[in-house]
Amino acid sequence: MRTGSTSGEKADTARRSRRVAAAGAQERALRARGAPAAGSSYHGVMRFPRLVLVFLALSWVLVILYPDPGVLGRSVRNTLRPRVEPQAAAALARSLPDDPRAIEAYVLGTQVPYAYDWRSAGVPWYFPTASEALRAGRGDCESRALVLASLLTAKGIPNELRLSFDHIWVDYPGKQANALENAGVQFAGRQDGRFFLHWPADFHLGQEVADQVAIFWTPAPWGRVLLLALGLTVIPLWNVLAALFAGNGLAAPGSWAGAAGKAKGAPGRLRRRPRQATPATRPQRV
Repeated sequence: MRTGSTSGEKADTARRSRRVAAAGAQERALRARGAPAAGSSYHGVMRFPRLVLVFLALSWVLVILYPDPGVLGRSVRNTLRPRVEPQAAAALARSLPDDPRAIEAYVLGTQVPYAYDWRSAGVPWYFPTASEALRAGRGDCESRALVLASLLTAKGIPNELRLSFDHIWVDYPGKQANALENAGVQFAGRQDGRFFLHWPADFHLGQEVADQVAIFWTPAPWGRVLLLALGLTVIPLWNVLAALFAGNGLAAPGSWAGAAGKAKGAPGRLRRRPRQATPATRPQRV
């Protein structure tokens, strides 16, 4: 009886060996046809189209430069419609002389000391109202121009705003032109109650770029600069990193077993042939 039992166990072992061999052959065939590795599906899903990457990069820039996007919206609104507020400056105007040049000297030297928007508003560019500039007590050329225009208007002195690509100032009767404030560099403003826009006669691209860097980039806080650089480095390379971790350059976690299986089933490597199972013999009667 023990002879028959041993023969049955051998037959079961042979069937199990054939099933394991068939499963291994099917797995190797799937790999040969280019089936994705088990560890690469997640990283493949994490790849994004180019338009999505562009959107993410622009969103990152906006978040880093303007954590409160409403500040940017108010700046655009105030630029299109500068808010000169003589009523907000009326009390201060009564304490000043009627000479517009003396008022301008007071505003620039005492009332609104110069400060970059990074330091006064925490953003690279902000166009305030006159009331905001008076409350802040410091600011760049936009703040100074609005306070000066409000004071002159409160005193009944005619004045107009003038803009160049990197400066804004107030023109009034008797205003002396200088290197930053003259008709050659202005490209927009109001004259005789009408808005005008034209290309400036005195324009130098190299100088303009240097001025913009000095205004917006040089005074920026280092922490914001590092965050901006980090995002603009990682986001464009996102798909490259996903491809690397998917197995094209770096093995993803859990993919070592798959690599070992490929090496084991590589063509051209000598392998030991599986032993053929012997047919089961009939049990002998004792």
